[in-house]
Amino acid sequence: MNKVLIIFIALLSIKVAASESFRLENGKLLLVGQSKSELISLAGVPLYEDVQTVAIDTGEGNSPTKKETLTYRLEGSIGGFYLVEVKLENSVVTSIIKKQEKRN
Repeated sequence: MNKVLIIFIALLSIKVAASESFRLENGKLLLVGQSKSELISLAGVPLYEDVQTVAIDTGEGNSPTKKETLTYRLEGSIGGFYLVEVKLENSVVTSIIKKQEKRN
């Protein structure tokens, strides 16, 4: 039973890690942790960009957080084109969500 649980957790962690990247047709990777400039140099100018500045006054003099969502239509290394949504916080990639076109 413990071996099955360990294997299940290992497979689950692999799936989670795979969702934190996107491989372009040219073989280059978009990764969580990259800077916005690295992302744009690899993927180009996004189709759509949404910028939001969040500031919460906690009385400690914290800086506001800049949250961005960049939307791309990119050709992946497997299976054609994808709609890719990249979320950034203070110009660092925090999330990559992808959906293959013409798939439900």
